[in-house]
Amino acid sequence: MPEHGAPSAGERPSAAKATAAHATVLGDAKMTVDAPAYEVFAALTDSERLAAWWGQDVLIEAEKGGRYEATLPMGRVEGTITAIDGPETLAFTWPVPAEGTPVVTSVHYTLTPEGTRTVVHVTHRAPRGVSGDWNAVWRTALESLKAHCEGRVVAPTDG
Repeated sequence: MPEHGAPSAGERPSAAKATAAHATVLGDAKMTVDAPAYEVFAALTDSERLAAWWGQDVLIEAEKGGRYEATLPMGRVEGTITAIDGPETLAFTWPVPAEGTPVVTSVHYTLTPEGTRTVVHVTHRAPRGVSGDWNAVWRTALESLKAHCEGRVVAPTDG
């Protein structure tokens, strides 16, 4: 029998439990995009759209438990979607290489509509610190997402 609050065999931890376990904030960025939330959400959850602004070799299975994968200049993201509630929430795991052993981190996007615009807030958490300027990674990613959603030509980013 699992410990109280622990998932049973084969059960995935909920996004809330994953966030609680990941108390270290690696990155936190927020940006307003001049596009409706459903367009921004599509840019985060559609493989072709994500490839246009974030990475290459993208594979998105836009459902809880689905894969969230892309190749970035800094390495491969091979995560699992832990929460998806369009067009407001997307969360996924991201195992980040650190000192030879991957640290399973969590990325959480919250989209808040403001008329025809959307405030995008991304937080990246981990159970412990992972080297790198993660705030810069996420600011750059949001700038690229913003440009894509607003119809400007962009190349995939570093983060």
